[in-house]
Amino acid sequence: MAEPNPQPDQPENGVDSTIHHQSRRQRSGRQPPQVQLNITPMIDVIFQLLIYFVITASFVMDEGILTAKLPQGTGKAEGVKKPPERPIKIRLTSLSLPNECRIELVGIGRSPRHFSELAEQLAALQYNEQNPSGSFKPDNPMIIEPDGRVRWQHVVNAFNAAVKARYTNVAFAQAQLEEE
Repeated sequence: MAEPNPQPDQPENGVDSTIHHQSRRQRSGRQPPQVQLNITPMIDVIFQLLIYFVITASFVMDEGILTAKLPQGTGKAEGVKKPPERPIKIRLTSLSLPNECRIELVGIGRSPRHFSELAEQLAALQYNEQNPSGSFKPDNPMIIEPDGRVRWQHVVNAFNAAVKARYTNVAFAQAQLEEE
């Protein structure tokens, strides 16, 4: 039996089986090239961006800082106090006839017979350029007070008369049933 080769590192027939491969560069003795990064253009771009943002930035006051002008004085009310506005009350009462109702301007002269007459009287009471002798402004409160048996159409007619007379603050009171 043949003995195996106890030393595999030794060459057979004088040829070294473990050949170390070297690159041409290593065999010639040159060093591998070093990679260098030229950062000069990158710095130029950064400075240009910095200059751009400084020029285009708008410097404003912080959000939380607000200037305030506080009132000055003793805190006492000055001047004449305005008296409260007296509302105009239109009272609607149903009559014995089913389609009839009585119209009454509470506290103001005579009562109108029809809703067109109501609109004329309300317009005559209003203070404006055409009627400087009027005593009520267009935004003066107006309250329509129907009793419980008045038809809804009469309430709407009273509202339309107030709008026709150019009043802007019209309200409705809750309908009350009269006890007999």
